[in-house]
Amino acid sequence: MKKIVIIGNNVSGTFTAQNIRFLNEEVEIDVYTQEKYPYYTRINLPELISETVNLDDLIVFKEDWYEKKHINLNLNTQIKKINPKIKTLEIEGKDNPISYDKLVLALGSMPNIPPIKNAVKLKDDKKGVFTLRNIDDALEIKSFISNENVKKAIIIGGGLLGLELANQIKKAGLDTTVVEFFPRLLPRQLDLECGDMLKKEIESKGIKIVLDAATEEILGNGSVKGIRLKGGEVLKTDIVIIQAGIRPTIKIAQDANLKTNKGIIVNEYLETSENDIFAVGDCIEYNNQIWGIIPACMEQSKIVAASVLGLKKVEYHGTTPKNTLKIIGLELTSIGIIDPSKEELSGGWEILKKADKKDCCYQKLVLKDNKLKGAILFGDTKAISYVYKKMEQDVDKNELRELLELYIYLCQNCGKEYDEALMEVLFKDLQNDFKCPGCNGPKEGFKKKE
Repeated sequence: MKKIVIIGNNVSGTFTAQNIRFLNEEVEIDVYTQEKYPYYTRINLPELISETVNLDDLIVFKEDWYEKKHINLNLNTQIKKINPKIKTLEIEGKDNPISYDKLVLALGSMPNIPPIKNAVKLKDDKKGVFTLRNIDDALEIKSFISNENVKKAIIIGGGLLGLELANQIKKAGLDTTVVEFFPRLLPRQLDLECGDMLKKEIESKGIKIVLDAATEEILGNGSVKGIRLKGGEVLKTDIVIIQAGIRPTIKIAQDANLKTNKGIIVNEYLETSENDIFAVGDCIEYNNQIWGIIPACMEQSKIVAASVLGLKKVEYHGTTPKNTLKIIGLELTSIGIIDPSKEELSGGWEILKKADKKDCCYQKLVLKDNKLKGAILFGDTKAISYVYKKMEQDVDKNELRELLELYIYLCQNCGKEYDEALMEVLFKDLQNDFKCPGCNGPKEGFKKKE
């Protein structure tokens, strides 16, 4: 019987184990992780801080799930060395190495800490600087807020987890500020206009947003007192939580002489540079790209499961970035290319857009040569199933207009059209004194084109 060892019980490691078992009921599967807990979802970690959920709610697969699947889960286990030539792993605190026939590295990633003066020291000393990546991080933050009577919090990073964290920190009763390096929130998922809508919605909940702001220094010796931005502005705070992206975990792979760059380099079958060693998830680099998103982990886990078992039927070609989630209670879907540059827009690209700022809804579809290439659906996601189904396929523009409820209004006097798909403002939101650009007629002189 083959013995497959997986290092890591994160989303990529756990679903790799599940997919291997689905394809093969006989092979032995051992999962090793330094985590204390079976597989849990990181997305809901901020809710642990606000006590919206308890620890048990986060655990997706309890220990009996592993037993039923005949997957051997080894918690609290630190792998300290891989010996590829003799196919063994050395475990911290144990004399005898363990052997494997095939090895899958699902090492995940660690929080990225930007080069901010005092950040690493104050974090290591547990003096009020934290990152949020696992359950223990969330429990530490929650404990610090309670024990140190924290009143003000700053989250550095306006990405998905940073914004949800800010929402939960606010729910915990703290004065909350998000500091984002880029000039808009969610720069990977939203364009400038939608980012501005999201900013206003978040601010309406009492969370402060500071954009286009580089943090240079965290102030304080024994405890955090504030941060200094580039330009000199000081923001006071009692706690700083850094959510500024991730870095692939690769050291153990480097020590074993596997090829690495930013991540562990893999081919289209997710094989590393060493025979019988595979890698999956946040730790990998394929075609000079790191993915770091859950859809990529899920897709890769199916491919690597087949590859490990010698069933090389499917090749990995990268994952179309897509996110569907709730941010501060609002539905958001972002998929594919969402903001082509001005230069690109002259070469066959088209945009259909509906921005209803009063109701905080934003829908944008990006086409190229009549193919759907990307979408943002914010606040209203009824088009989501259509978008997922039609990505990279030819689409009917009239069908899209109907889907987004975008209409053409016709001036009954001169025939001038007001096409909502091409305008920044919906017809209903135009001011009452709007005049027809063709004949200077009144707004009420327009009728919806059937």
